[in-house]
Amino acid sequence: MAQDASRGVNESFAAALRLHQAGHLGEAEGLYRQILQTDPRHSDALHFLGVLAHQTGRNEFAAELIGKAIAQNGRVPVFHNNLGNVFKAQGKLEAAAASYGRALGQKPDYAAAYYNLGLVLQAQDKLEEAAASYTRAIACQPNYADAHGNLGNILQAQGKLEAAVACYRRALRHRPDYAEAHGNLGNVLKAQGRLDEALASYGRALNLKPNYAEAHNNLGILLLEQGRIDEAAASYAKALACKPDYAEAHNNLGNALKEQGRAAEAAASFERALALEPDYAEARMGLAIAAIPIFAATVEESAGATGKFMRSVDELTAWSAANPGKLGRSVGGNQPFYLAYRPGDVGGLLSRYGDLVCAAAAIHRPQQAHRNRTVQPRDRIRMVIVSGQVRQHPVWEVILRGIIAHRDRRRVEIFLYHTGSIVDDETVWARSQVDRFVQGPKPAKAWLDEIAQDRPDVMFYPEVGMDPVSCALAALRLAPLQVAGWGHPVTTGLPTMDLFLSGELLEGRGADRHYREKLVRLPGTGVCTELTPAPPQPWAGPVRQPGTVRFALCQQPIKFDPADDALFARIAKAAGPCEFWLASPQKLHWATAKLHARLAAALRAEGLDPAAYLRVTAWLPRGQFAGFLDEMDIYLDCPAFSGYTTARQAVHRGLPIVTLEGDFLRQRLAAGLLRQIGITDGVASDRDEYVDIAVRWARERRRSGQWAARRASIRRAAPAADGNRSAVNALERTLIDAAIARAADPATRP
Repeated sequence: MAQDASRGVNESFAAALRLHQAGHLGEAEGLYRQILQTDPRHSDALHFLGVLAHQTGRNEFAAELIGKAIAQNGRVPVFHNNLGNVFKAQGKLEAAAASYGRALGQKPDYAAAYYNLGLVLQAQDKLEEAAASYTRAIACQPNYADAHGNLGNILQAQGKLEAAVACYRRALRHRPDYAEAHGNLGNVLKAQGRLDEALASYGRALNLKPNYAEAHNNLGILLLEQGRIDEAAASYAKALACKPDYAEAHNNLGNALKEQGRAAEAAASFERALALEPDYAEARMGLAIAAIPIFAATVEESAGATGKFMRSVDELTAWSAANPGKLGRSVGGNQPFYLAYRPGDVGGLLSRYGDLVCAAAAIHRPQQAHRNRTVQPRDRIRMVIVSGQVRQHPVWEVILRGIIAHRDRRRVEIFLYHTGSIVDDETVWARSQVDRFVQGPKPAKAWLDEIAQDRPDVMFYPEVGMDPVSCALAALRLAPLQVAGWGHPVTTGLPTMDLFLSGELLEGRGADRHYREKLVRLPGTGVCTELTPAPPQPWAGPVRQPGTVRFALCQQPIKFDPADDALFARIAKAAGPCEFWLASPQKLHWATAKLHARLAAALRAEGLDPAAYLRVTAWLPRGQFAGFLDEMDIYLDCPAFSGYTTARQAVHRGLPIVTLEGDFLRQRLAAGLLRQIGITDGVASDRDEYVDIAVRWARERRRSGQWAARRASIRRAAPAADGNRSAVNALERTLIDAAIARAADPATRP
């Protein structure tokens, strides 16, 4: 009889296990319970009923059942492993690790237990130990794709990108349909700047798993970095369709909507992210920055932006005080870059923001404070330059290239960190010219490790505002002397920044009060550019109507403030037949239509038909842009935010420039350039003079001989825009003297 009963229990258990494995959980549970009524000490039934309870989310019951199974038979490794899984699901990580350890004590080659222990150690941020555990799992089971994949995740987090790529490829060799490995491989390839390969990896992941929310989100991040804003927004929306409570995707959609000029929708996305995760610092920062309009539709919106952002900074400051240490991880990801495009003195507000983010960054990375001061004096000062624009880009061409080409190598050594992923011929040239070159992208910690190794005397940021890594690093004190350039022509507001390098021709009297840093006025415009002529290519524009004057308004549309729209309408009304040519950029292309609509309204207010005056051209490659400038007659510099690169291109084509020299650096760039070449009759001191010069020149243009002479004289003067080596010499002297003074100051000694 006992044998018959035992046989019946075993048959029932086998049937229950088959039902369990087939996914018929309710029927399996019923059979397990029947077995335990007959034999309460049946350890396998206790164990598998516990596993089933874990699968259905009843973890307290699961722990109780598997614990009883272990009490009946504690020498079964799988019991301990599965109890560890239950503890892990409950967040009891120490208990889980202990259970996995017991399983491994009984079965040292238990690959699954090593893998699960690795998951726990990874969740505890014990990355080295987790990596070792995954490595042991792979040693026990070389084709363990999940272990290869998770080891890749750890290596990626540690910045060991090549090793991570190798892990993901091994995982995919063992399991080609492993969607998560394809997605994570895409993340590493993106971090390496291999963007086409990253796109392909995300595509493969999504082909295998169309509802893979994380892959949709990460694809969106890549697309946004490439300036493909509409596609990025669509990708984030797909992620949210798969996973509506995905806080990171809501935050990222907010960033994309902001770049699309949809500020209210962006704010709503940030708020949804915060509703899901109230401590989500990146979303809090994004919501604060979204208060600054990228493009202002009205005078009132433009003028009110500073007050709106001030209130946002106050709210962010209060939240950070209530949640110390949380804001620091978001520093750099979102910056108040567009505040500089709003009128007035924004220095005080940027300083308030700077105090907030620098304090948050110091709490987040306290070990970085002052750790990189130089101990031993050097024959040459060591300057680390940090930029995401070491390529054909205005920051590189105007601010950086001349420094690298013409510095005195006997006095200054340059370590150049290119934080971006885009590489071109200029990047290759830069690599050959500096003492050390470090190519990004890298996570912030990896850059901090580079700086700790290099121990610079000077950290130089040619711009603070465009590049997230530069902003994150600039918020920390990483060298005795820290310096900003005017690649973003406004104070950084950061208490960690000591000097702001500008030009004597770019700053008015009393300009020191516009900066938190000490203002340094280098000779001329403060930069040493080099003439890199691009042979002009014919511009495929329409045939000009006789007697029509063409005005170029060819800067980024977001630079034009609504308060200045009336100036262009006044010029149109007084100048006779004329056209105003706008340029539509690839990024923020939507702003062109908004600017067109604003200017059209200003023209109608003067009784003029906008269709007779407004024209738009696509953003042009350099050679075609030169041809475009040749076909223009007068360059109207933007009064609110002057252009330097475009003005420099214009003078080399002999194009007369009208500019309104304002109070702030960002309003004086073209004027400074014109003063440097000695052609100043287009520099207006007030709004009426700006209009008068434009109208007078339009009339002069119709007298072709006189106008040809004017353009020829500008071409003859244009070479003086370049080759300002005195600015490089003065920069070296300034930095050497300041670095020596810092080294002698007890407050800056280690």
